[in-house]
Amino acid sequence: MKTSLVKCLAVMSLFVGFAFAAPLKPKTLDAKDYFENAAGCFLLYNMKTNTFEKVIGEENCRVDYPAASTFKVPLAVMAFDSGALKDETEVLKWDGKKDVRPEANHDQDAKSWMRDSIVWFSQRLTPKIGEEKLQAYLNSFNYGNKDLKAGITQAWLVAPNAKGPALKITAYEQVDFMKKLWTNSLSASPRSMKLTQDITYLETSPDGFKLNGKTGSSFYDKSHKLALGWFVAHLEKDGLEYIVVTNFRDLKPTKSKSYGGLRAKETTKKILGDLKLW
Repeated sequence: MKTSLVKCLAVMSLFVGFAFAAPLKPKTLDAKDYFENAAGCFLLYNMKTNTFEKVIGEENCRVDYPAASTFKVPLAVMAFDSGALKDETEVLKWDGKKDVRPEANHDQDAKSWMRDSIVWFSQRLTPKIGEEKLQAYLNSFNYGNKDLKAGITQAWLVAPNAKGPALKITAYEQVDFMKKLWTNSLSASPRSMKLTQDITYLETSPDGFKLNGKTGSSFYDKSHKLALGWFVAHLEKDGLEYIVVTNFRDLKPTKSKSYGGLRAKETTKKILGDLKLW
């Protein structure tokens, strides 16, 4: 009897050991875990395998929204390629008109323009490039709906719920553009694409992932309680390379005081962390 009991305990111990040694199942990623009271989308595209490794909120990824400040990425390529900007160090003088954001109230170069998302810098560049060239670039890049009818200083800034024309793009289309940028496949000089890649650098994660990207923000209401947020990015480390795109639109007012683009960026980093890519 004693021998049988010992054998039984040994077998039970073996099974317990196997149970603790078994690998954990990967976390199932669900839109509701990342986009509270919002319609959200997340796309992770593997540049090495040319496949989407993760899609969250797929139906929202097919909705087009105004490009907002993510348009600064293609605009940078256009500006460097056309000569509207000589290089990343060229300075544009501030005109003295006060903005609610202090970081906008001084002279800017291309790096600070991209880093601090300076609207007036973009609005100074587009007339230098000219409507005809801007349209030609949008057509050759196949960027979103390619619509500049709202004006070359406002088309990408139109409110999401406004009636009339706007430069709009879907998350899938953002991925397509970013793929072309990071494979030097746009109809522009290699130098212009490299300069644009360089000025979009944001940070490197504690685990060594290098992140380049751009946020975009807008609002659905005059009280600024219903936000639209964009984040488009390139992620790489040790042979791994991805394009990442996140967007969301609030369905209910939020207590967050952050711009939509910053919220989209933080959501992206949270998802990447859960995927062990941050």
